[in-house]
Order: sequence, then structure tokens, then C-alpha cells
Amino acid sequence: MSDKTSLAQRLRQPGIVVAPGCHDALGARIYEQAGFEAVYMTGNGLSASLLGAPDIGLLGMSEMVERGRAFAAAVEVPVIADADTGYGNLNNVARTVADYEAAGVQAIHLEDQVTPKKCGAMKGLALVDKDEHAEKIRVAVATRRSRDFLIIGRSDARIPLGLDEAIARGQAYAAAGADLVLLEMLQSEEEMRRALSSIDAPLMFNAVDGKTPPLTAAQFDKLGFRLLSFPISATLAYTHMMQRLAQHIRDTGSAFDAPTGTLAIGQYEAVLGLERYR
Repeated sequence: MSDKTSLAQRLRQPGIVVAPGCHDALGARIYEQAGFEAVYMTGNGLSASLLGAPDIGLLGMSEMVERGRAFAAAVEVPVIADADTGYGNLNNVARTVADYEAAGVQAIHLEDQVTPKKCGAMKGLALVDKDEHAEKIRVAVATRRSRDFLIIGRSDARIPLGLDEAIARGQAYAAAGADLVLLEMLQSEEEMRRALSSIDAPLMFNAVDGKTPPLTAAQFDKLGFRLLSFPISATLAYTHMMQRLAQHIRDTGSAFDAPTGTLAIGQYEAVLGLERYR
């Protein structure tokens, strides 16, 4: 682990860590400059930004790791990354862990879908047996070089298989050594309380626009979550902004005075830290 802020150490302190999601290193820098303690690299957003395609398992491990390396190089705060299903069998999981850790990422989550996976907010999810995924978690924990590289056991079982199965999977992944557990798509505060009280590990929550209860960070903190991400909010906002800008240019023949507003060139250069290159 580098001299950067340690996510593992921060999670041992009181208070929830909010790690907003983004699909590029520029977004990571903007979040860092806004004062967030960590950032989250979204697989959904990366599939959209790199391929213009939905999150259906089209990106490979090496493509994801290289983006994780770019994020980690761009910011001093910890980077948490989507590692999908581990990109194959136990050997693939071991390589995924080793490569992400070497890239400077500080945490990854591994999900229990079949390969190729889908975004957890999509319909028609198919999952592997929980014991098979628990073994992936054990291999991931055994492979990492530092205990400060965090393994997050994620289950997408809530929508296709129900809350009881999602909690049972979370318990299995915690028992396998996951540092945190992430249950996707919990649908109410009562479900969240049940999960928090039933799983012997800290819990992460992915707040997805229109798919999960619209709670604030303070509310998630009060419930007892330790890590919170808004994984695709930035990508949704970017898409909306680009649609409006495209229509404005189409309608007016100019990119100036866009309804979305723009930064001055000097402000933009400041975000990128141009001065340190001189």
C-alpha cells in the first residue's frame, strides 16, 4: 500500500465514507477537489464511456484495471473499483486481485452473478451458487499482498431471489473473509436494518437513482452503513448534460451560451492542475 490515505484505516474510524462514482479520472479529480474521502470507479459508467454500450460484461479485466490505474494516479484519495465477477474462475480472480492491487486501487467488489454479468439494476440477473462465490472471496483474500487492500463481497440476489437469500449470501461472504459486504438493490430501510443486523461484517451500499430508497449520507450513516457510493449518478448527469448540449448546438449552430453552463478555460485548467506541469 502506498503513502496515500488508507481506506482500511479510515473505515476503522467513526463515520460513513462517501465514495461517489465516476467513469473517468477527471471525475475522480473533481470529487477529490470537492472534499470526498474516496472515489468509486463504476463498471457501468466505464462500459458507457469507453464502448458506448450497456453494462453487460463487455469490458475485460485488463481494460478495467488500466482505468483503475489511471484513477489511482490522478488522485490521492482511495479508489474503490468494480471488479465484476472476477473475470472467470479462481485463477482469474487471483490475477484480478493481484493486478488491481498493483495498480494502486485500494478496494474491489466481486459479485456473485454468472459470467458475463449484467448491471445489478437490470432485469434477468442469473447468479452462481453462493458457495462458489464464497470460494472466490476466500481466494481473493488469500491472494492480496496487504490486508489494507479490501475485498468487498457483493451479492445481486435481492431482486431475482429475495431478501432472505441475499442476506444468506452476505453472511457466507463475510464468513469467507470479505472485509465488507455489499447487497445490491435493498428496497427499504427495514430491509437495510435486517441486513445490517444479520451480517457479521461492515456493509457498503450502492445508492442507484430510481432503484433504491433516496436516502442521504447522514441517513445511511445513522442506519449503520460504513461505505456509501452513488455509482452511476455522475454518468447519468453527464449523459443528460451532453444531450442538452448536443441539442443546443444543433438548434443554434453554436456551443456558446449552452443551457448546461460551462467552465472558463482557466477554471478547467485549474481542475486539471496545469500549474504543476509548468
